[in-house]
Amino acid sequence: MYGRPTLRVTLTVSAVAAAAALGLSACSDPGSATKVANNSSASASSGGSNVTTTWGLKPVDAVAALVPADFKGKAVQNGIYNDFAPQDFEENGQLVGIQPDIVQALSEVMGLKVNNISVGTFDSLIPGLSSGRYDISSADFGVTKPRLGQVDFVSEFAVGTSFATKNGSGITIDSATDLCGHTVSVLAGSYFIDQVNQASADCAKAGKAEVTLQTYPDDGARLLSVTNGRSEITATTTDAMAYAIKSQSLPLTLQKFVYQPLELGIALKKGSSLGPAMQAAMKEIVSNGTYAKILAKWGVSDIAYPSADKVTLYKDASQLPSS
Repeated sequence: MYGRPTLRVTLTVSAVAAAAALGLSACSDPGSATKVANNSSASASSGGSNVTTTWGLKPVDAVAALVPADFKGKAVQNGIYNDFAPQDFEENGQLVGIQPDIVQALSEVMGLKVNNISVGTFDSLIPGLSSGRYDISSADFGVTKPRLGQVDFVSEFAVGTSFATKNGSGITIDSATDLCGHTVSVLAGSYFIDQVNQASADCAKAGKAEVTLQTYPDDGARLLSVTNGRSEITATTTDAMAYAIKSQSLPLTLQKFVYQPLELGIALKKGSSLGPAMQAAMKEIVSNGTYAKILAKWGVSDIAYPSADKVTLYKDASQLPSS
């Protein structure tokens, strides 16, 4: 989405049907958004084994006091991508994953109801925030300078980018320049586009062949691209890559190299008055241990913040560690 002109980009429109045929995660109609759950009332019996309907938390006075008056007494609309395990995906018709679990906990300590609205395409979420369709979006966003020009963020953890290749490909990635001359698939609208752009620019500076980037509208299609040989390498967050390979028994090799750990967070409309309450709620669930329980549930305890002090309300690019 924020590509550099030096990169050769191949835009693949869709391979959704083929992905579904292989049992990979599918997406809904890209033009639709379907409400699939209300955090405060979803029935455990209607969901799968990973559905959490409550963390048993009570509203915290100091947090609830920060909730703006215009958000009280109504449900916060949360745009969430439904095809990115273990962060957010569907199980038996219910949203599950790290993000739904975190938002459930946040809603409890803020004393609010939250409607999760599942969308089929990740790159529709920030426009939806800007237009007011969503109040927040807990979709595992990388906190980047271009995005901070459009939305604010409450940080959740920092995660690096990992790469996978098809078993037996002979490709080994020990550094970013090992991507040179290869075709790399990523999710449309993701910050991995920026990262691959940077790697491609480094290749050009080193006199090596640039990277050919392919973008896909959902993660099922992205994974299928490398299993069927359309792309040679695929990139996503370390947690998501490892989870997908293990849970789907994919014929992929997770490379040891991890690229540029980045802060990830929940997005809010630019200048949203809900930001301070969201930050306070995140700090609360880190301090009370719920945050650690959620990450342990999904097998990613290693990405957890060591303390609530790390939780940041990002409103300007000057706050980024690299600024």
